Order: sequence, then C-alpha cells, then structure tokens
Amino acid sequence: MPSQNSDVRALLIVLILLWIFFSPESSDPASLTPPEIAHAREARFQGALDVLNTTRWGDFAPDAPSSTSPRPPTETDEPAGEIGKGNGDNHEQGLRFLNITGFSQLDGKGYAWEDLGRFRNRCREWSRNAFPSAATVGPLDDDSWEPSMVGGTWKNATGTLHGTWVRRPGTVVRQAAEYNLSAIAPGATWPSSLGEWGRNITGDHGKIELRIDEDEGDGVYEEKVEGKTSRGASLAREIQAVATIQDDASEASSWSLLLHGVHWPRQGAILLTTSSEKFDGIFGLPHLAPGPSFFHTGQHLLNETLGKIIQARKKSKYGFPGNPWGSRMEDDDSFPAQCEYVMYLQLQPLEFSRRYESPQLLESYIEELERELRHPTGAPIGRIPDLRASMVAWSPDCSFFLESKGPPEFPSVDGEHLVGMKEAMFTYTAKEWLIAFAAVMLGQIWLFKEQMKQSNTPSTTGRVSFWTIGTMLFADGMIFVTACAWSLNATITLLPCLLVTFAAFISMFIEGAFLSEVWKIQEPERRIREREREQAAAAAANRNASSSSTASTAPPPITQPQPPTTQPAPPPPPSQPRQPIIVPSDGDIDEAEQLNNLLSGASALPLPATARQPGQPAPTNEPRPPTPFSTITGRFVLAGLFLLFISAVATSWPSHIRSFYVNTLSFLYLSLWTPQIIRNAQRNSRQAFSWRFMIGQSLLRLLPFAYFFLREDNVLLADPDPFAFLVLVAWVWIQLWVICAQSILGPRFGVPKGWVREAWDYHPVLRDDDLEGVSLPIGLARTGTGLSSSSSSSSPTEERVRERAWSVVSLGGPAAAAAAAAETGEGSAAVATGSAGGTRNREREKEKEREKQKGVTMRSVDCAICRELLEVPVFNNNKGSGGSSDSAASGITGVFARKAYMVTPCRHIFHTNCLEGWMKYRLQCPICREELPPL
Repeated sequence: MPSQNSDVRALLIVLILLWIFFSPESSDPASLTPPEIAHAREARFQGALDVLNTTRWGDFAPDAPSSTSPRPPTETDEPAGEIGKGNGDNHEQGLRFLNITGFSQLDGKGYAWEDLGRFRNRCREWSRNAFPSAATVGPLDDDSWEPSMVGGTWKNATGTLHGTWVRRPGTVVRQAAEYNLSAIAPGATWPSSLGEWGRNITGDHGKIELRIDEDEGDGVYEEKVEGKTSRGASLAREIQAVATIQDDASEASSWSLLLHGVHWPRQGAILLTTSSEKFDGIFGLPHLAPGPSFFHTGQHLLNETLGKIIQARKKSKYGFPGNPWGSRMEDDDSFPAQCEYVMYLQLQPLEFSRRYESPQLLESYIEELERELRHPTGAPIGRIPDLRASMVAWSPDCSFFLESKGPPEFPSVDGEHLVGMKEAMFTYTAKEWLIAFAAVMLGQIWLFKEQMKQSNTPSTTGRVSFWTIGTMLFADGMIFVTACAWSLNATITLLPCLLVTFAAFISMFIEGAFLSEVWKIQEPERRIREREREQAAAAAANRNASSSSTASTAPPPITQPQPPTTQPAPPPPPSQPRQPIIVPSDGDIDEAEQLNNLLSGASALPLPATARQPGQPAPTNEPRPPTPFSTITGRFVLAGLFLLFISAVATSWPSHIRSFYVNTLSFLYLSLWTPQIIRNAQRNSRQAFSWRFMIGQSLLRLLPFAYFFLREDNVLLADPDPFAFLVLVAWVWIQLWVICAQSILGPRFGVPKGWVREAWDYHPVLRDDDLEGVSLPIGLARTGTGLSSSSSSSSPTEERVRERAWSVVSLGGPAAAAAAAAETGEGSAAVATGSAGGTRNREREKEKEREKQKGVTMRSVDCAICRELLEVPVFNNNKGSGGSSDSAASGITGVFARKAYMVTPCRHIFHTNCLEGWMKYRLQCPICREELPPL
C-alpha cells in the first residue's frame, strides 16, 4: 500500500527543482574577485585607453614590409603612443606594435598579425561588392572609395541575421602550445596545461546566427567638416552583437560569443571584436579598421564611451569584478583560453534603393521607415525589406578566416550571405505566430469539448485509450510551462504570450478532467488484470510446489520396524450444518434447492492448496486500494521536469545529435494514435473517437511542426527539415488509416490470435451448421421442415401477409393478389390458405433450391429495439455451383453485410445502430438483461 505522504514528497521534489531552476543569483560579484586583481585590471584598462587616445592611424603596422626586424619591447621602452608623435619618419621604420594586451610583440612571436592586411582587403572587397559603383573610384588599397559610396542601407542594424560560412586558413599556422599566456597576460591566472582553446573552428563549413543590438541613445559621434556634415565614415555609433557559430564538423554543438564594436551607418559598415584577459580588442579596434576615416571616427567614439564606463566602474563599490567588454556568455568556463575574433559586417543596400536618384531623398525615406517601425502610427509602408549583410571574421590568435557564403564567390542557391529581419519586424512576426498558435490551441479545445459530448457514458469512455489522451495532456502541459517561462521575460510579446498561456491552461484543464474520468472508469479493468497476474503467479508457485513435493515423495528406504506408539486418534471433523433454504421472491423453490445442494456439495469438496485451513491465521496481503489520479498527475509533472532538464542539456549537444533528439521527440509525440490502435485490438472496439476529432486533432497538432520544419525564417531560427516533416505526416496518416481499417474490417483484422485475449465478435459469420441451429441467433434457426421454429424467422403479421400473397397469386394472378391483400377477415384467409397449400409448398421448395445454388440465405427477424425488419445473410455449409460460401463470407460484400447486424453472447440479434446506441448507456442485453462484453 503506498504511503499517504507520497504526494507530499512528490510536491516537495517539484518545489526544490523549481527553486533550483528559477532562483536568482544573489551572490555579490565583488566578493568573488580579490581587490588586488580588480585594481590591476583597472590600471590595465586605463593604460589601454590612454594608448588609444594618443595613437594615430598607422601606429599599428605589424604586417608592414621591413628589412630589419625590431627588437622585442622591454619595460624601459616608451609607450607605443609616443612612437611617431611629431615624427612621420618613424612610420617607415618597420613593424609597429601597441602597448595593449594582444597588440604587442612578445616572446619573439605574437599573434598572427601577418594577415591584418589580408583582412582589411577582404573588408574593402565586401563593401565594394555591396556598392559596385564605388569599385571604379580607385584601387583596392586606396581609401578614396569611402566618401563616394552611396547610402541605401538600414541606419539602425538592430535585428537578427543567420546564414552559412566557409573557413579559410590563415597565411601562418598558429598552435595553442606556441603561446606563452603568462607573458601576454601576466595579471591572469592560467593553468599549467591549457590544451586546446575554445571557439577554435576546424570544420570547413557551418552556420552562424547574429543578434545585433544597437541603441541610438548610447554612444554616437559625428564628425563635421567646416560646419557641414561630411560624407563617408563621418558618423559612428556604438554597437554590440551575440554570435552563435556552429561547426558542422566539430563534436561541440556551437560556440557563443559577445562582440563589441562600432557601426558606421552611412556606409553600412560594422566592425566588431572580442575582448578577454589576453586580448583587449575593443581598445585596439580602430587600428583594425579598413581605412583612416573609419579610424578617426571610431577612435573618438571609443575614447568617449570607454572612458565613461571606466569612470563609472571606479566610482562603483564593485570596481572591476570582471571585464565589461568580455566575450564569454554567462558562465562559460569550459575552456580557460578561447580564440579571439575580429568581425566585419557590410550591410547590403535595400531593394528599393535603385528607384531613388537622390541620396538625400533615399536617406530621408529610410529614416521615416525606421521611425515608423520603432513607433508605429499606421502609415502605409508596404513590404519591409529584409536585413542582409556580408561577413568576414578573422581570428588573429588561431589564424583562420570565416566568410559568409554568397555572391559573387558563391551562387545564390548556396547562400545569400546573412539574411534576417529587423527587431521590430521580428517581434511583429513573433506576435502574429503566437496569436496563430493560440488559435490552434483553441481549435483543439473545441474539438475536445465536442468529443467529450459523445464520450459521456461509461461504455464510450471505456473505449478511449488512457495514453492517447495522456500524450495530448503532457504535450499541452509542456506548452503551458514554456509559455509561462516566456511570459516572465517577455516585454513586447507579453499579451500574445499570455493568450497562449491561457489557451494551454484551458486545454490542459479539460484534458486532465477527461483523463481523470477515463482513469476512474477503467479501474475495474486494471483490477482484473492485476488479479489475473496474481493468479498466474500463484499457479506458477503451485506448480513449482507440486513438482518439488512430487520429487520428495519417492519410496522411502526399508528400515527396521519401530515399536508402535500410543497416540490419541484425531477427533472426527464436525459435521457441516445443512444450509437453510431461502425461498426467492418469485417462489421458485426448486431453483433454491438446487442452489443449496450446489453450496453443500462445494463445501464437501477438498480445499485447494491456496485456501485457508481451519485454525490457520488469515492472510495479511489484502487487496491494494486503487491508485488515485493525483499520483498519476505527480508522475506526469516529474516526467515533464525531467524532459525539460534533458532539453536544456540538449542545447549543448552537437547539431546532428540535437536534431536526432528533436525528431525522436516529435515522432513519439505524433504517435498519439498508436495507443488507441492497441486498445481497439485489445478491447475489440472498432472506434473510440469521431472522425472529426481524429482528423482535426492530427491537422492542428501538425501545424506547429509545419512552421518550424518548413519555414526558414521562423521565430526560433531553427533549421528547416522538409524530409523529417514528410516522415511525420506519413506516420500520422498511417495511424489514421489503421484506425479506418479497424473500423471497417474489424479491430483485430490482421492481428494474430495469440497476441490478444479472446473477445466476443458482435459481427460473426452466421452459418446453418445443423438442423437444430443452436449456433444461430434466436429467431433465425430452421427446423427439419424448412421454416424457423420461432415465427418462421419473421413476425406473425409478416408471415400472414406472405402466405396470403402466395395463395392469391396461385388462384387469380397479380390482380387478385392485390385485392386479397386489402381484406383482413380470418375466414377468407383460411380459404385462401387451404386452396393454395400445394402452390406454396412448391414455391418454398424452389426458393430453397435457389438458396443452395447461391450458398447464402437471407432470413428476416424483428429487431427488439426498433421493432423494424432485420434481414440477415446466413451462409450454407454446402458448396453450390456459384462458388464457395466461405469466399462469399470473407469477401468485401460479406464484410459490409455483417456490419448491419450485431449478435450478443445470449444469441439475440439486433440492428448495429440500435444495439450500439443502447450500449452507450448500458452493457446489458435489451431482451434478457444478460451482461454484454464491451464494444
């Protein structure tokens, strides 16, 4: 017997798991960082900002051609910012580095800065591919193309981009073991053996997802020339992005990194970089720009924004517990050292840019369009263009390039670089699909409510599979939990999220109530199965005990006779008192005496081995009480939490394993009709749900899969998989066809008999086995003379009409038959019957001969429910000239003919619709009140 506190323990476990998952971080970040490390980090950031303030374009040239290599810097060297101040000749003296972590030359070999020129050239190429008119202005390494470029891109790049990339190796090869990180970043603590670095892309291709965030209220710098706005890269704005890079050839699922940088809106150019303890990329970012105009505006912008952050951290009580521009996402400490990235994005011009000849008019229209997206007023703006960009990313320490796939190097079918949508359009699309999903949930609720009206009796509810409804309830419960979690963090999409939450809650509540009724009604079936298992176990134990006792009853060895011992003889068993005769209410004393004799005889029989002997203590194993539905609910909740935990862990799995996991869950979820098919075969039930419910639920539950498996720009940016969706649709279609076959051909059609227990067939093949007709239903059996023994297989009224018609036809033809049919006197009927006796017998003999030739006889009987005529085909055992009766019974015509009638175990026959309607409310025969097996 389960403990009464089992529900309390399950609830406690659920509360603990919820507290672990949703408890906020309350630890003090400053308490995790020693003060000396925070002060050292503050001094390092302030020194890097001073270097950025004092340097000029060209002070960082690690790839400049030189005949002599400079000596490594020492502690007595001047800061890099002092090099070249007022002395332009120093710019031609060879390699030049900066006194910034990651930008200096240490140990005779630093980062792979030999590819810096290659990276800048690739940036210019992507920009000129986006604006072909700028390619004719000057050579590739000339900076004159910047002011000549025409606008036509989004001024605010906030949005989501996704696409594919290819990997290009760097000019030089760099290995993790070649770096002395203790010398590059002495302020950090590095383990003795680093091994491989994180974020190291080794595959040839993969996918990337970018979420760009650009707040116009933050840092903005605009450079003016003689009081006028300058063209080109004169306007710079602070920007950041989260990149998720997926390597198809790596075992890791994906790498996520946070990048900070500068956006030049008038040219649509974005330069981003990572920062860490071994690479202060944000302080050296202007020196990585493709030209001097980018350098000047980026330098002024970063001097202002970085200085504000450093001053604010100095005034804060926490100081510098971490890097404000760090690239690690959350607590990604799986790798102590990770590859750094420098990323250049070139926004593509909008589709309607060619229709505007004036750049000022085009720029004004784009500003109005973005203003309408941020603050909608209802103005007609038409179709919103997509957000498109080309990408080139370079890792200076791991020495490789990542480039987006698209024209002109790749055809359009292989990719269109990075494609996405603005944040305003993304949220608007998310709202639309959330409302559509809520409508799908409400449609499921309506179908379920209509089905509950049809399954409102114990007989119809008993046909329903518990696990089919349980699968629907479990899925809707997971949707409810997910929608609740999304609503906690949703701002713009809060109302659609609440609508989905409400629809999922109502669906879960209705399905849970119906599942509770199914569980309660099917409790006797579970008890019977449990009793059968116990009986089988007891029988097996008895067999084992009997076999062991047989082995122990071997003839004993011959021994010396023992002297007789005087033992008292056991007393004779007490005589059983005669059971009193209880006269029933109907006064049938004979039946009462038979019952009494039966009981007396049963008491005289020997007790079975498992029976309790007199004086033996009563067994302690009482029957277990039924399992309450609350326990089942707790199991569902624990299973849901376990699935949520596994799904959260699955986000870090490789892409192919994660895809297999999602497809497996989808396949199991859409197998919701399989338990119903199994129950139909076990219970011998043809159909438990209406076709409207099954088809509607299948379509509505497939619609979300169609959105995520077929649409590329879905809200989750999931990879489409049309083949997997076709497999899911085919699987649901097959299940529905199996249920259709069970409804037409029988629930156990094609199922071996040994797989399921015996069940009563309400649509048997009726055969004329013998003269008595004991196997035929009551009312259809023939006697030796030829007609049925009970009213000649029809009602008396019908028999009189048929006899009168035969007699009149034999005497006066069809006209006389019609006239005689209108008469109702008994004397005339008797006269007609007497005069037509010979003709009637001859007609019946001819009819019997025709039945023998066909192998089937149509017999009639009145249905006791509707009192209407029921014609039933009875197949003969003989084989006539027309073919075998077995083939006729098993053919399509015979199958559909048997659907018209139902035969009960008590040999009563009814219309199928009549008896099914009766059995919806009571599982008793309408005639003899005998218990009927369920449909």
